[in-house]
Amino acid sequence: MSLQVRHLPALVVTALLALSAQAATPDQITLTTEQIKNAGIETLPAASTTSGSGGTVLAGTVVAPTNAITVVSAVVSGVVRQIHVQSLQQVQAGTPVATLFSQPLMEMQRDYLHLAIAARLAQDKLARDENLLKEGIIALSRVQDSRGAAQQAGIAAKERHQALRAAGVSDAAIRALVSSNTLSPTVTVVAGVRGTLQEITMTPGQRIEAGMPLATVSKDGARWIEFQASRQQAALIRTGDMLQLAHCGSAKVIAISGQITSANQSTLVRAVPTVSDDCLKLNEFIEATHQGAAGAAGIRVPAGAIVRHGDAAFVFVRNAAGFAAVKVVVAAGGADPVAVTGKLVAGNPVAVKGLVALKGAWIGLGADGAP
Repeated sequence: MSLQVRHLPALVVTALLALSAQAATPDQITLTTEQIKNAGIETLPAASTTSGSGGTVLAGTVVAPTNAITVVSAVVSGVVRQIHVQSLQQVQAGTPVATLFSQPLMEMQRDYLHLAIAARLAQDKLARDENLLKEGIIALSRVQDSRGAAQQAGIAAKERHQALRAAGVSDAAIRALVSSNTLSPTVTVVAGVRGTLQEITMTPGQRIEAGMPLATVSKDGARWIEFQASRQQAALIRTGDMLQLAHCGSAKVIAISGQITSANQSTLVRAVPTVSDDCLKLNEFIEATHQGAAGAAGIRVPAGAIVRHGDAAFVFVRNAAGFAAVKVVVAAGGADPVAVTGKLVAGNPVAVKGLVALKGAWIGLGADGAP
């Protein structure tokens, strides 16, 4: 009584397949079409992870790095009298941002005038005492006392001078204050760096406390691009991969978020442009194509097609002689189909059923032992 191969138990089929492939190379399983059919082996084509020939397309926004943001703030309290700039305006170091009316500033000017006058009088007294010392009219100790008093008065005046400078009063305005003895109730707050004014946090008439932020400036130069990647896309991207920007050269992936954004279930991918120029504008929407690591193309295969042997992963690819065991690297992410890289191209027929028989035949052809 004859038995068909398809009616034999799986272990028997595996043994027959192994015996039929004794002449094969270690990674080649030689099988006939009839043996493949009788073993119940089925295949599906491997799919490319890229869209057409251009690669995986990502969408993102140009943002400023956190270390490129500076704050424009007022050193003295006051009321906003006038705003001189608009958001997203290009500013230079020294560009006027806002004018404040400040009563504390007038008090600082008054104190400086008192100390400046006292320092000048102390210097005059010191000069007079030194002349009297030369004529032998007074003792040296009196001159030393005058010298110490002049130094103390000068230090106090310099401290107030520096406080006025920190508050935004220019040296020219301080000299005019000393010469005219006229106090000014207004001060102009200026930008400290060259860049783009990102946000204005004040309004005319608003009461401002000392140290309160008035605006933020993004320094010119470095930019980040933050992309939103789907789970499947994120599984293919690695730190150091290159992205081809739509119209501004390329960018390098520098960070991939370890968590999912709850709003849209995407993964944040951060990249930095390889060339620093004015092509990218802050808050600009931009598209990029993922080129992969070292130009490798990503391939998707069903999760059930992956076979583990030792610490490595393999897929069985159909060829003219039967099947070849091809080593692949499985991307993280756990999606189905899974993304893999290796000596596998889109369209290769990959075994998805009958893997037990194939693996048994493969291990019997030269593996050191079962995993």
